[in-house]
Amino acid sequence: MRFRAAFAFDIRFQWRHGFYWVYIVVCAFYLVLLHFIPDGYRENVIVLLTFSDPSALGLILAGGIVLLERDQGIHDPLFVTPIRVREYLLSKAGSLSVLSLLAAWGIHAAASGIPESPLAFSVGIILTSSFMTLLSIGVVARCHSINSFILLSQAYALPFVLPLLGYLNIWNSKLFLVLPTEGTLRLLNGAFSAISTTDYLYSLWILLIWNAVIYVWAKRSCEHHVLMAGEGRGNE
Repeated sequence: MRFRAAFAFDIRFQWRHGFYWVYIVVCAFYLVLLHFIPDGYRENVIVLLTFSDPSALGLILAGGIVLLERDQGIHDPLFVTPIRVREYLLSKAGSLSVLSLLAAWGIHAAASGIPESPLAFSVGIILTSSFMTLLSIGVVARCHSINSFILLSQAYALPFVLPLLGYLNIWNSKLFLVLPTEGTLRLLNGAFSAISTTDYLYSLWILLIWNAVIYVWAKRSCEHHVLMAGEGRGNE
């Protein structure tokens, strides 16, 4: 019940502040850009845009939303209610994953049709968006200004974009296999070709493991830093 209320609040908050309209504009820009990409490069560019979409959405928007809520004084009355950090985090991750999934499907369907492996494509978007959202909230809980958040979030996110080097055949390393975004790229490739069971299971588990790890870290950050209205509020 608390999660549903928090989730509904987040959807309304994002709609009221124009995030959905902003993303319509972003999607339109992506589609115009893809129109000028030669056919031989279009698949790779679509994957890269789809990869950047949940990553940027979760990383930048999540932190921006938390800072906006803080500036509007939402956290003080919010955490006086029975809501816990768990519901707060899961609601943010879930609501932004919905927005990211809608945007990714809109871009892909308009640019190249229905994905070859729609389940793998959707799972990749959802788990990547939730991971980046939780990472962003864990970072922003430690920050007091938008400038410090931007700098710190980029530093935290930098290691997770390294698998792009392998995808672009710039530099390959087996170390990329321990990063969740390696799983993301494999799942997103399911948009254009059937994904093997081995790749699907690897990608699913690496993303789930990292989501669990970053959730624990974000929860502790929220409980011990300035996000909470009262120190230690939200402990289970």
